[in-house]
Amino acid sequence: MLLYVEKKAKEYLLCQQICSQFPEDTIVEIQHYKNFFDKKIGDFPLEPCLILAKQENPAILKTPDHYGFPWESFFFKPAINCLFECQYCYLQGTFKNRFPVIFVNIEEIQEVIKQKIETLRHEGEKEMITFYGSNYSDLLALEPITHFHESFLPFFEQFENVRFETRTKSCNIEVFKRLKNLTSRPYYNTEIAFSLNPQELIQSYEKKTSSLAQRISAVNALLDLWYQVWLRFLPLLPVEDYQKIYRGFLQEIKENIDISRVASIFIAPLLYNEDDYQKIRKKHQYPFLQGLKLQSNGLRKMDSDFYSFFDHLFAEIFPDKEFFRDYQ
Repeated sequence: MLLYVEKKAKEYLLCQQICSQFPEDTIVEIQHYKNFFDKKIGDFPLEPCLILAKQENPAILKTPDHYGFPWESFFFKPAINCLFECQYCYLQGTFKNRFPVIFVNIEEIQEVIKQKIETLRHEGEKEMITFYGSNYSDLLALEPITHFHESFLPFFEQFENVRFETRTKSCNIEVFKRLKNLTSRPYYNTEIAFSLNPQELIQSYEKKTSSLAQRISAVNALLDLWYQVWLRFLPLLPVEDYQKIYRGFLQEIKENIDISRVASIFIAPLLYNEDDYQKIRKKHQYPFLQGLKLQSNGLRKMDSDFYSFFDHLFAEIFPDKEFFRDYQ
């Protein structure tokens, strides 16, 4: 493993902590991460690598309309690029290569988040404010190296009516067990969102991720520790015979997870903006991509019958549980 380190990132504690995990002869100093990150060098270098960088002018980005939960919500980026290789993921075409980048100036990122919360409250915003941290990388997959959650869970607890979502396909939950041992109260402001799909689709399209059985086990372990757990059924894939596949899958979830203990259920289909869709089509020729039609709003997605099926299926399998939709 090679570690490329920006010169200006070296002063930060997280950078020093990560570097201490690597042999000295595998660490290479660079001037700017984009000198590597913005170059097309195939899927991976001959030797796997990580890039440590300082995020200049840390920014939080407003989520699109109808994204996730209602009220004010934002993306922020502690890292970009993912250790997992989900074949349908828009990240497959968003960046020029697959080098994971870790931003080590997390205190500065947290300060920007804090300022945004204070500004919104000053302007009279009283509803829930949500921050999504995993839309550019699976943070839990990076946790053994970065210890992001050890920092972000306590950070978000200082605010009222603020939610931090960490979304994952990883069963690496040791950090949450350690954090729970440090306090007798739950971390009310963090919701751990597990992205779920049928095992046959995980095997085909979600490479390097945890199996469905491992994710179910992690969900139950965190529920027993009184964490706030979300189930995110996304993306719903329009594969052949999806009606039968997803019906059996949801029955499996119902039999193995006490849904009444889950904080929320969220469902969303596979959809792309046109640019991401064309990039994915160049890389993969999966039949289900052909069923995505260009809509007047510029998004590629399935027709209304697809959404209607899942509305009825979730209502049938989980009749007592409200579920949120993101159909855009």
